[in-house]
Amino acid sequence: MNGINIEKMILHILDSSMGMPILSEKEHPYNGDIMEFMTTHIEKIFNDINTKKAYFGDEVNTVKNLCMAISENSYSFVEKTKEFSYLMYKIMSENATIPPCDLICSLFHKDGEKYLGFFILNYKSSYIHYVDESDDNRLNTIVKQKTALPNENQKIDECIIVNLGDYSILLKEQKHEINGEKEFYISKYLLKSDNILSDKEKIDIVNKVSKKMVKDYYENDIKKMAEVKNALVESVEDSGSIDIEHVKSRAFENNLELQNIYEEEIERKGLTEKVIEVNENLDKKLPRTQKLITDDGIEIKVPTSYLTNGNKIEFLNNPDGTISILLKNIKDIQGK
Repeated sequence: MNGINIEKMILHILDSSMGMPILSEKEHPYNGDIMEFMTTHIEKIFNDINTKKAYFGDEVNTVKNLCMAISENSYSFVEKTKEFSYLMYKIMSENATIPPCDLICSLFHKDGEKYLGFFILNYKSSYIHYVDESDDNRLNTIVKQKTALPNENQKIDECIIVNLGDYSILLKEQKHEINGEKEFYISKYLLKSDNILSDKEKIDIVNKVSKKMVKDYYENDIKKMAEVKNALVESVEDSGSIDIEHVKSRAFENNLELQNIYEEEIERKGLTEKVIEVNENLDKKLPRTQKLITDDGIEIKVPTSYLTNGNKIEFLNNPDGTISILLKNIKDIQGK
């Protein structure tokens, strides 16, 4: 079953509108469908490019102590997850913008490692039918349900998975308004952890800095943007990673000043790694195409490799100042 074995599981209800958390006194009973639901979501989380690694700080940490207690004595699972729920509920009750949720706590094994997971199932609205038989005439209506949970095909919005071997953390979180500012409350206030950028955040930084460099120093030149994107893809195809040194030297060849600015901009955004490993899911996020939009609304989506040579597409400057786009060596055109 995906290499995942769930040992224990419990469900707590955290809805600040109720005035108090509704905590379970017993572990969730074993149910094949529910266990499959959980293992499916756990597997997705381990492959989610939005997750990031985090570590407990050096100071005394309440959540880490709870995890250690459960690891040392699994019989404390119910009580310790209730303690965790109280910590989380306190933060939620003080900040109304944090959505209510069902909190699933699970002790599980994956590929020989033991983990403690806290899966935050934020409520979503859905619509269901309701049968009203309050009088002699039955009335079937549609009503809004505010406590719907994600199904197998959706993703869990937020979660904390603690490796009970080295106490490293796999974290997925969203920003919520805390004291008037958007913040990651889970890492900052609940875990008090030191975070590392997620894979998606790393790629986003590289892409944003690349676009900014082309805009600031090349006036949004289409070919230069294609060169930068091609340098990213080439690096991954050659080594399975984004090598910042390779990208800057290929994208800004013979311009040492811009190479240094590019690297400094990336570091300023918080990305200090020189090499970013790229897995299959992250590879799909690499920019392999360039969208061209004319002033009168015509859109053309072109593979970036075509923009750096004249075999497939050519830009012609006309005497009247307009630009013509010439598509070449086309064998077939289809409408979609």
